Amino acid sequence: MTNQSTRKILLLNVRADFPPEIGLSDRHPLVRACRRTSWYAEAGDVIASPAPIDREFLDHVGGTLGFDAGTISVVLRDRVLTDEVILAPDFVAELRLAIADHPNWRIMACYVTEGVAELAERLGIGCDGSAFAAERGSDLLNRKGHFRRLAAGIGMPLAAGSVVQSPTRLARAIEQHMPATGAVIVKQHNAGGGLGNVVLAADDLGPLPGARETRRIGPDVAETAEKLWTELSQEHDPGVVVEVYHPAARHMFYFEYLVADSGVPRFVNSGTIRLVREGTAADERLSWVGLELPADLPPHSLAQALTHATRFAVLAADIGYRGYLNIDAIVTASGELIFNEVNARWGGGLVLHTVASRLLGEDYADHSVASSLRDVRPVPLARVVAAAREHGLDLTPERREGVVVLACEPTQTEALECLLVAPSVSRVRELETALRTVVEAL
Repeated sequence: MTNQSTRKILLLNVRADFPPEIGLSDRHPLVRACRRTSWYAEAGDVIASPAPIDREFLDHVGGTLGFDAGTISVVLRDRVLTDEVILAPDFVAELRLAIADHPNWRIMACYVTEGVAELAERLGIGCDGSAFAAERGSDLLNRKGHFRRLAAGIGMPLAAGSVVQSPTRLARAIEQHMPATGAVIVKQHNAGGGLGNVVLAADDLGPLPGARETRRIGPDVAETAEKLWTELSQEHDPGVVVEVYHPAARHMFYFEYLVADSGVPRFVNSGTIRLVREGTAADERLSWVGLELPADLPPHSLAQALTHATRFAVLAADIGYRGYLNIDAIVTASGELIFNEVNARWGGGLVLHTVASRLLGEDYADHSVASSLRDVRPVPLARVVAAAREHGLDLTPERREGVVVLACEPTQTEALECLLVAPSVSRVRELETALRTVVEAL
């Protein structure tokens, strides 16, 4: 976070770099995403948001973290904050008015894009990494193909794979890599949350982590490749990545770093990804139910993963990147460490880390587990907060364990997301059971 003398514009340009075909107009994820990222705010900040954040929720944030949320201003645009939107004259003018009462400001954006760099220049305020962003430097990190090239160059362990530029080469890569595990994953260069990824498998494997869909491959590989190329190759960024897919990963995890203006990467947090199978046998799917911080890895795997990830963070810093950096990896069933991708933005675990740090101190991971739960039955915010407090489940610095409602959707059509903090994983699971019991009774 910024120091006390500097306020920030919290620019929630969530999904701003997603291609339209993977859900730019989907409102519900944006509503919840904007609420969960409002936890980065501090007294006096300005939040620029593509979705409404009502005063009740901001008061919940301020009340939990111990500051007056009435000092926060919200600049709203009812659309994704693309570069075109944030550079519109009316948007710039509204932000300029919102920051007029304080001399020192910086922009903290989900993605530091070319437009964010120009916005900072127009407002005459700071933004880490703006020179790099102005040249679209973050594209070097956020594109799947570029990641493979950079990672291979510094010796990071990757899944066997290929970056391909035509349907013919895609078919050849599928045939080349399929025998290793009986499955390959085909990745769109620019997508998030697995939405641009498709797994092709020799058998019916059902839903798998990291992909929007699993398909059983037919005998005509060329026809399959042609269809996938049409689906996944983007006009502005042609090509796809094909990799051996490891369906039985023993650990799925990430590391998050912050590269500050000094150019020195700082480790911020790590986490393990929690998935569950849902739906019927005919319509089974894998759902991401949350993250658990810190990442739970065997000592050797942890040391190896940190060594490689830190080297990549240094590389990103050396080429000019500034900001948050998330590096995703797995440990396969055979114990092999494989890095999947990097995202030059703040990650899903940052809000958990932020809340836990501000309530329990930067060293919370030495004595606590912070776990998110994204599938809690939707009920009104005030009711679940009051019920948690009544049953002694609310997280406070004094109690050092409990629950915080991180995000909710005002119409209660989407599940609540909650943070649970406790001294151990087993105690977190007990809190989870208690929370679900309380919510079901409301």
